[in-house]
This record gives sequence, structure tokens and C-alpha cells, in this order.
Amino acid sequence: MVSFPYDVTEDRVRFQKSVIDGDMGYYDTVTRKFIPQETLDSLLENIIPQKDHLIADNDPRLSQSLNRIRRNLSIYQRNPSDSYAQIFLKYLSNRYLGSIREQKIDAAILFVDVVGSTKLSAQLSASELSSLIRVFSQEMSIVISRHGGFVLKYAGDAVIAYFPATTEFGNATENAIRCGKSMNLIISQSVNFAFQDFALPPIQVRISIDFGNNEIVFLGPEPDLIGHTITITSKMIRLAKPGHMVIGENAYKQLTGQYTSNFIPAGNDIIWDYTDPETGKIYPIYFTREGT
Repeated sequence: MVSFPYDVTEDRVRFQKSVIDGDMGYYDTVTRKFIPQETLDSLLENIIPQKDHLIADNDPRLSQSLNRIRRNLSIYQRNPSDSYAQIFLKYLSNRYLGSIREQKIDAAILFVDVVGSTKLSAQLSASELSSLIRVFSQEMSIVISRHGGFVLKYAGDAVIAYFPATTEFGNATENAIRCGKSMNLIISQSVNFAFQDFALPPIQVRISIDFGNNEIVFLGPEPDLIGHTITITSKMIRLAKPGHMVIGENAYKQLTGQYTSNFIPAGNDIIWDYTDPETGKIYPIYFTREGT
């Protein structure tokens, strides 16, 4: 089991051990909330990474996700605020980046966003759209963490994540690709089933991934990542088909075995003119093969 940065007992500044009404847990000094030990254990059980993790059909985590979404949608109708899981996962990312003294990190970057969010905003009320985006963001965040990644930031209808290249979690790019596959399964078999119960329209997502060196910066109170990898990944996502992934050349070079056969080079019908600053040539990109 991974101990850092998931063991919050090591952070005695933010998490103070407390007992309230007989319940043992931790007081989060930033959110000013008491988190019962049982709640924290349940959260950690869902987000602790597993090497080579991939959600498949009939996985029990799909039904867990479905039940969680239904519960959260009911809560959001009464209290439209971000879930504690989202806040906690962002905290873990900040804690991880803050621990890296070199200020640079090799990582796979993943963007995932909701297809047609502008159309959705015209169909739904502000509260309905808010609930939809919150559910999407939380479920994507949980699956990111499970695959050895961290949530870098939430940006409207998008979640940006990074998967560090560490020996502990294996191939970072393949972790990100497995995560993308799990995301699409969660959307189709959990999120959209729950949305149907609450008269919300089904959604689809698109995903872009690339790999490279990223610089850790503090442009405000929280750490962030900047660099060529994030820039190009943000540009690629507009080309991804709903329910599919697009990856960059640097990510493709990281793949092994069957993963390479899952992607094909962009065809001549793709309008893409991004120039690689290192080579001075058009940067190659690859799309998931139909049926994979």
C-alpha cells in the first residue's frame, strides 16, 4: 500500500486528530470540517492507486460509482458545493508536488472534458449543469487517483491530471491510457445511468494524453505544472472523437507491447499544424483504433 502522500496522519498541521460526539477522526483545518475515521477510510479505499489498474465490464466499482453518483446528485440538489473527495484529491496533488525539490517532473499529462458542454448549458438550468459537472469531475478524479495519477486542476468542464513516471506505479503513459479507458466505461455504465434517474442528458468525454518533462511552479499559493507537454495536450483534445483518445508522439514512444497497436497515426483528414519546437516539424499525433 502507498503511504505518501495518502497517509494524512503525517500532515499534523492540516489534519488534527479529534473526537466529536464519540466519533474518532480528523479535523481538517483548511475546510474546517470534521472527517470521521470511517469516512476517511472509505475515501482512501476508493482512491489508493493500484499498479496496472483497469476497470472492466461487470467490475464492482461500477456499481459503487453508480450508487455514489445517485447519492451525490441528491445532495447537490440541496447543497450545491464541491464534494470533499474533490477537495481531498486536489490536496494530495499539492502535497505531492510540494515534496519534489528538483522542481521538475517527468509525467504523462491527461486532459478529459465533456463533449458539447456549450449545448448542455443551453439545455439545462444553472443548478442542473452545476450538478452534472460536479459529478463528472468527482468520478474522473477518483479514477485518476486509482490509476496512479493526481488531479492538477479543475477547469470548467475539464479535469487535468498528471501521472508521475515512478518505479512504484510503472509506465506512466500506460497508466494514463488505462485511466482513459476506465473513464469511458465509468461514463457509459455509471454516470449516464445515474443521470437518467435525475432527468439529466447522457454525456460523452474526449481525452488527450502526452508525456514529457514539466516544470513545477508556484504562481499562487498552490503548485502548478507548466511546459510544452501541457500546452500540446491542451491543443490535442479538440481533435479527439467522443469516447476516444488522442496521444502525442512522446506518449506513443513510451508505449510497449499491445498498447502500440491500439493507436494509429493521424490521417490526412486531420487538420493539425502544431510545430514541435525541438524538431521544427509538425508534431505527430495518434488516435485510438476503432474497437479498442
